[in-house]
Amino acid sequence: LTNDLQMVNENYIGAIFNLLYGSVLIISIIIYLIMLNWILLLTICLIVAITLILPKLIEKPLQKANQLISDSNQVYLDTLNNWLQGLEQLRQFAAGAKLFSVSQLASKKLEDANVKQTTYTKLLNAITGIASAIFGLIIFLLSGVLVKNGLLEISALMVVGNFRFYLNQAINQISNARGQMKGVKNLITEIDESTKSVQNLRKSGFTTPATIKTKGLGLQFSNGESLSYPDLQINQGEKILLTGDSGAGKSTLFKLILGDIKPSRGEIIFEDKDGNEIVPDLRKIGYFPQDPVVFPASILDNVTMFNEKLDSRVGKAVEEVNLASDLEKFDEGLKKKIDLDKLNISGGQRQKIVLARAKVHDSDIILIDEGTSAIDQKATMDILHNLLKSKATIVFIAHNFNTKMRGLFDREIHLVKE
Repeated sequence: LTNDLQMVNENYIGAIFNLLYGSVLIISIIIYLIMLNWILLLTICLIVAITLILPKLIEKPLQKANQLISDSNQVYLDTLNNWLQGLEQLRQFAAGAKLFSVSQLASKKLEDANVKQTTYTKLLNAITGIASAIFGLIIFLLSGVLVKNGLLEISALMVVGNFRFYLNQAINQISNARGQMKGVKNLITEIDESTKSVQNLRKSGFTTPATIKTKGLGLQFSNGESLSYPDLQINQGEKILLTGDSGAGKSTLFKLILGDIKPSRGEIIFEDKDGNEIVPDLRKIGYFPQDPVVFPASILDNVTMFNEKLDSRVGKAVEEVNLASDLEKFDEGLKKKIDLDKLNISGGQRQKIVLARAKVHDSDIILIDEGTSAIDQKATMDILHNLLKSKATIVFIAHNFNTKMRGLFDREIHLVKE
């Protein structure tokens, strides 16, 4: 959007001033020509009419070129976003060459799009430049004919010579400005659509949902595969174990609930305690993916997420998720800084840190995706006991829980891959 706005600023807002300047020049010339000779006036009017038509010759290609820049820029940003997320994996397997090749390809397409836009802009400049030179010569020759026939004073040729210079300048200004403005016309429409206010049709503001429902939910992938979900209902305070076949869409369901992915069909409905449909406050939903996200900061900061007001809650939280024994191994304890390059904490410790984060932030709804897969069964049992005591609504994805662990949950939802 920033890139598109910059193109509009350069090719539309800036062009408006050039258009105004050229228009003032043309109007001034017309006023003087009314005083000199009506034939010159008619000729100027004809030339101005042709000038206004000239940008049509290059309008469509220039629009496509500007749109291509916008699309290529989006692809380039998406490529960087998608690949840099897995930078650690690329580094681990020495596959950095692939990152460079895909980013180079995306940047090359963006570069080509800019070259194409420049080409059409220069072509427009060339067309208007040639046209203005021809029109200026016509005015000068016509003035000479009028002088010869006694319809114009010879001294007026000096004035007409100046008119020719200003007319060329005005024609260039108007033609180029109109061409540039028309070239970004479609882009402006696209930006207007992107920035349009979305009407809130639901009955209340951003609040914590009491109930989450799915209705006819399904997702279609570009490779032809699809996911279909049964109609589900997750009630406030429930502790649900989510299991299912591999590829049944357990993790994807979380992303759908959070709005990270838009469903191809059906909907996810959030309701308050009175059954009214609401817009959820997603900050109240704690989400913990399979690969927990930690930052190159202290363990304390990773638990509190840099909110010093929550420091007093950390002690209890680390006890409840069995992180306290791990902290004893570090001389700095909670102040131990996580090194993402040297991986100075284990996968299990990383999961415990993220679980402690959920406890400290007191999320009303917690979605956990294989949150204890790197933790031994005894510690997992302790963590589940403490975690499931909370008032929060918890949905926990797991596939290797024993009967005792499953018994800690209120119910189990099992997804089947169709």
